[in-house]
Amino acid sequence: MKNVMKRLTVAALVLVVAGMLAGCGGEDKMGTVDLARVQKEAPQAQKLDQQMTEKRESITKELDEAKKTMSDEEFQKKQAQSMQEFNIYGASMQRQFLSDVQGKLGDIAKDKKLGIVVMKDYVHQGGVDVTDELIQKMQ
Repeated sequence: MKNVMKRLTVAALVLVVAGMLAGCGGEDKMGTVDLARVQKEAPQAQKLDQQMTEKRESITKELDEAKKTMSDEEFQKKQAQSMQEFNIYGASMQRQFLSDVQGKLGDIAKDKKLGIVVMKDYVHQGGVDVTDELIQKMQ
């Protein structure tokens, strides 16, 4: 789960940098978003966490059963395959979540006439906080 959150944070950083580069030289208003709060409070993020937990539990249960009937070598292969499956599942869920965040932030930016939305951590002052709106849209 920590790996998924790290990837989510890195992807969010990429979005911020891309947004900053796209907005260079403009006179547009800037929006800010607290992604840590969104991850904690948005129902869609909580649903993602629950799905990841269920997937991990399912794989763990499957591996526990397989360990009883497999040799050590077969079990290690099964374990590696299961870990790869979990990582692919997590990456897919992460991409879907980030896509939803991007789309909803785009809608919010249009509605509020914002030229760019960046992570709140990187703005020392100013900007229009759109975190609450994003959390509401992530139902």
